[in-house]
Amino acid sequence: MLASPPQQITQLLRAWEAGDGVARESVVNLVYDHVRAIAACSLRHAPGATLTPTEIAHEALLRILGAEAGWQDRRHFFHVIAQATRQILVDAARRRHADKRGGAVERIDIAEAAEQIASADSDAQLLRIDAALAELGRSDQRRARTIELVYFGGYSRAEIAATLDVSEGTVDRDLRLARAWLKVAIEA
Repeated sequence: MLASPPQQITQLLRAWEAGDGVARESVVNLVYDHVRAIAACSLRHAPGATLTPTEIAHEALLRILGAEAGWQDRRHFFHVIAQATRQILVDAARRRHADKRGGAVERIDIAEAAEQIASADSDAQLLRIDAALAELGRSDQRRARTIELVYFGGYSRAEIAATLDVSEGTVDRDLRLARAWLKVAIEA
């Protein structure tokens, strides 16, 4: 997952929480490549997105840097990054969706128009997935987090199991059930 030892990142997160600005910068330097990889993974599940992995990584880190620290550990930090990445993609899809429905009128060239038409279903689909995932989270938080970690965080089964403190078998069951639940919720 990362070249740096997990304990090093956790110690830096705790120092950051205590107000150490140097620790904050060290965390950013240590995790940047991984945050960008999370963003790239998220984009694979949002084909209509017009953002780049770098743009998403920067926005996610800016959101995290502006938030109150309170990291339990490295896993918690990366889960929050995955949530921020998901929210960035959903916010962008909402803006594009609103623009297509008359929210903002501006001239675009033919290439941009073709891209917007091709991504119309993707934006609507991402918004439906986000709403369904939020609904699943209200009834089963662990399964919603499992889906979020896979699709928006790029985590492996083993990493999810470690993050959620469950077995890989439980992760497999949660994924199966959550995917089935989401499929029904999205198609309804």
